[in-house]
Amino acid sequence: MGTFKDLTGQKFNRLTVLEKGERNSCNQIQWKCKCDCGNIVLATTTYLKSGHTKSCGCLNKESASNRLKDSKFVKSREKYRKENFLKDGTSLALIKNTEKLRKNNTSKVTGIYFDKQNKNWRARIFIKGKNINLGSFTKIKDAIKVRKEAEEKYFKPILDKYTKEQE
Repeated sequence: MGTFKDLTGQKFNRLTVLEKGERNSCNQIQWKCKCDCGNIVLATTTYLKSGHTKSCGCLNKESASNRLKDSKFVKSREKYRKENFLKDGTSLALIKNTEKLRKNNTSKVTGIYFDKQNKNWRARIFIKGKNINLGSFTKIKDAIKVRKEAEEKYFKPILDKYTKEQE
């Protein structure tokens, strides 16, 4: 094993290094650190020096809490929720933009995925807090057709209703 620089006593953001700890599963040295809030955490040399780990997690909690207290943030969030969020138990923002895909989507169509176990394409739609299974298909084009029909059936009435209200 190579040599390492002893970080004991050094301070990285809110963490003060107390002592060298065990190596992690990737064989990286971990340091036992005390956070300014009093919690003890383990952090790797890389994470401490890069600033990736700045605290025991209390800094993230404080930042989130401060954002919630910021009146501009709260007002804009409330306005967004009123205009775009739950209407008839459904998020207007999500059903308006069905073209936005998740990173892990391989079908390139929202609500369509390949079921590896059954070797078929499955279609589903999420509405009013529920996933509705639209069926299994051997051809992706059939799954897409059923999904688009479901969008017309479930999404269109809600969008029509609330789009008219906002005009």
